[in-house]
Amino acid sequence: MSISAEDHVSIQRLMYRYARCADTRDYAGFAMVFCEDAVFDFMGNEVTPYGAIEQMMHALDKYTATLHQVQNVFYEVDGDSAEGETYCVASHLFYDEDGTSKIDMGIVYRDRLHRGAEGWRIARRVFDLLWTQTTPVDDPGTVSGKS
Repeated sequence: MSISAEDHVSIQRLMYRYARCADTRDYAGFAMVFCEDAVFDFMGNEVTPYGAIEQMMHALDKYTATLHQVQNVFYEVDGDSAEGETYCVASHLFYDEDGTSKIDMGIVYRDRLHRGAEGWRIARRVFDLLWTQTTPVDDPGTVSGKS
């Protein structure tokens, strides 16, 4: 198996689109990321089809902000199928009784992709959480002088 430069860029953009939809809370936009019959294995809980995945993504609403930083994107293509993985460090900002904190997560997304008439989509995604780190951070309102 191999991958053309065009497929690599298309798949990389798909991963960026996933991150952007998550960070902007564009839940409807995930329709351009996942196949209709996609399966998302989130820490052993398989969520399917796409509509259920879209609903699951609303779990991000509990965070004030998120920032998914897509890093290594490595896939092998065989016809209209691809398998591979994407590394991501995702930061999640939240407020609690102690102030403002952020959870950083080291994630590997292990994917099976399908290429259809509208391009590459995720057919199966396994969320592999490698580590987390929670730290206090400055409140963005205080830093920018808005408080």
